[in-house]
Amino acid sequence: MVWTAMLLLSCSQLASQIFLPVLPQIANELRLSASQGQMMITGYFICLGLSQLVVGPLRDKYGDRRVFLIGQCLFGLGCMLCAMANSVEWFAIGRILQGLGAAAPLLISRTLLGALYQGKCLQSALNSLAMVASCTAILSPCLGGVLADWSSWQVVAWLLAGYVLVVAVIGFWLLPKQVMPCGAISLHPKKLFRRYQLLLLAPQFIALALFKWGPTFIYLTIQLYYPFVLQSQFALTQSEFGQMMMLPMGGLLLGSMLTKYLQHRYRISDVMALFWPLLLISAMCFVALPFTLANALLGYGLVMMVFGGYFSLYMGLVTTYFREQSGSANALIGAIELLLFTLLAVACNAYFISVPSDIAWLILGVALLLRWAWGTLFLKNGKLDANSNI
Repeated sequence: MVWTAMLLLSCSQLASQIFLPVLPQIANELRLSASQGQMMITGYFICLGLSQLVVGPLRDKYGDRRVFLIGQCLFGLGCMLCAMANSVEWFAIGRILQGLGAAAPLLISRTLLGALYQGKCLQSALNSLAMVASCTAILSPCLGGVLADWSSWQVVAWLLAGYVLVVAVIGFWLLPKQVMPCGAISLHPKKLFRRYQLLLLAPQFIALALFKWGPTFIYLTIQLYYPFVLQSQFALTQSEFGQMMMLPMGGLLLGSMLTKYLQHRYRISDVMALFWPLLLISAMCFVALPFTLANALLGYGLVMMVFGGYFSLYMGLVTTYFREQSGSANALIGAIELLLFTLLAVACNAYFISVPSDIAWLILGVALLLRWAWGTLFLKNGKLDANSNI
């Protein structure tokens, strides 16, 4: 099932990453401004966030298979609409459907392993999932840039549609019809709202979620800022930009590999603490060094190392604390992440970031929040709580 989870997760990642190098080309052909082009990326994330609020409880009630197939069909339809789009309206509709459909494979890839494994086996599986997610993030921008230079962005969309439909067939055969009997869960809006409200009031929930929200916010902010700035300031082609983005995205893989190594030797609290200083070093790259291509990639790469390092740890802790409603817990974290922090990333690009050094202050702010979250999870009366490491 680990390989099945890997395939499912790769679908949503490809949809978010593969269009980055061709964003200026899409904006040019569809006559979009830079901000409108960015909305083609953020619109996907917003719809993905909204959809998770529904998909999570559906998954908890009906299991993985049916929810996955419905979501994957919407996903594939959205990819085909993007490929055939000759106007901004049709392309936007395609991206909306992609976002709505991608919630199913994204959530199920995270919760499937938690339902089947426990303890060290679960963390090992999550580490493997994180490493594959990192490899997908590394290769996707390069693949999109090469395909666009070779043909067009429409070909990129068609290939994504084909991949999504192939994974749908594989998931149909491999996913169990029901992982756990959760049929008693109510889908009434009031009860859903109450369930999410109780999760938000849980002492560990916000602290856990910040280890996902913080790195994602920085990642989204830089992801929206770099395509136009780097390609114009350093005269990069689409293919060159995609290749350059492989370097910072390599930080995801390095971070996940370090986590896998360190977890065999240190407690979870120690591993999380070891990644934290990288945020401070990243901020220094933006504020203390000149904005060269190398420094821009280094600062971004350090953030992605933190992202990759925290990814599997976060998933393991959420599964441990909220095992019986892992779909709802992951959905709420994902929805807030993609709705609130996507909008914050757009706002920061529009109103806050005027020079690259402004990114440093965002990174420092996130670092302070993560320091608070670490203390909330692992400190008791100012001392390390021996019972907090799971």
